[in-house]
Amino acid sequence: MSQHQPVSTRIIVPHRGLEAAKTRLAPSLDPAERIMLASQLLQRVLRVAREVTDDLVVISPSRPLAEIVDAAGARLVVQRGMGLNAGLDQARSDAVLEGIHTLVVLHGDLPNLRSEDVMTLIGGLPEDGAPGVAIAPDRAGTGTNALAIQPPGVINFRFGTGSFAQHAEEVARAGVPCVAVNRAGLAFDLDTPEDLRRWLELGDAA
Repeated sequence: MSQHQPVSTRIIVPHRGLEAAKTRLAPSLDPAERIMLASQLLQRVLRVAREVTDDLVVISPSRPLAEIVDAAGARLVVQRGMGLNAGLDQARSDAVLEGIHTLVVLHGDLPNLRSEDVMTLIGGLPEDGAPGVAIAPDRAGTGTNALAIQPPGVINFRFGTGSFAQHAEEVARAGVPCVAVNRAGLAFDLDTPEDLRRWLELGDAA
């Protein structure tokens, strides 16, 4: 456990499973290559997240992810329902029951993520533990690549198309402080053939 973080900070990484991940890369990669890339991306994100907190959960409908998740020192929770937000709601319910105070959601496809990025995101929350939200937009500024919330139920999860604006609406409805955290390691997600080309060309500078 990092000495900088409260004991009750949990990071949740939602994942569809290796076979279902990165289907938009089909023009560039064959199925085996996509599975390998998705595995490498997830392992990178989990390794970085583990530097921030020991309390690390992967929520996924895919049981085979257990091998990767266990090796990373995380816990796999098998998702019961369908869809990203439903999985996150399930993981949030567990966190509330277990007395978690701060939840961080990280996507599993952030190839340039560093622990400082996650720490900065968490640092965007009120220091006194009061309710608040920190949002990390994607490069386009329309999606949400990471989210830190305290307490866990302060806003509804609205991941999907245009999620940054939808999360901002949820924050306005809740009437709590919110900061946008713009960091390259959080903003760049590897999702399309263009993203892949950019990453291969620029690496950490993407």
